[in-house]
Amino acid sequence: MDQDTTGSYAEVNSLLFDRNRDLLRRVLLRRVFFLDPDKTRYISVGYYPARNYQSLVEIGSPKVRPILLTDQHVETLAEHLPAQVDALWRDEFYNVMDGEFAMHFATPYKRAILALGEKKNRKAVFLKVQELRNLTYICPIVQNQLITYTEAMVAVMTCVLSAINSISFIEPFPTANRNILYCQLFEEIKTFM
Repeated sequence: MDQDTTGSYAEVNSLLFDRNRDLLRRVLLRRVFFLDPDKTRYISVGYYPARNYQSLVEIGSPKVRPILLTDQHVETLAEHLPAQVDALWRDEFYNVMDGEFAMHFATPYKRAILALGEKKNRKAVFLKVQELRNLTYICPIVQNQLITYTEAMVAVMTCVLSAINSISFIEPFPTANRNILYCQLFEEIKTFM
């Protein structure tokens, strides 16, 4: 085996399993929906260990740092999405602000801008009209998944705690939320432990 290949593999491997780096990027039970046929823009729902296993929605692309939305931001997005798409088609300005979350229209580029954060640390994602339209269709699914994940928070935390102290999968209590794939969650937790 070529020595360069082995060195690259070891370097990539150490990045994947560096606990501090991996935990910040890690998302458990992530469900991803693509907004374009090239699969360069996405929206996903998952549990974020670095944020106390909170269920959040992520919108982004591989080249840009994604934005993380809470359930309140997702509700605002869903509420104003149809009007934003209509405004884009008519070349009209449409602006929405909800705390640190903002959604508006970039006229010269015919794109919607979804931004989150204060001015210094502001992150933004740019979506074309068709991507925004696809997001409109996907948004109810994302909202339902976020509600399901939020309702299952206690059961997920119980599973995480049992997985940390166990070497084999333990069946959840009969009262646990049936919409969560606990076996998959166990495997995902064990991959970064």
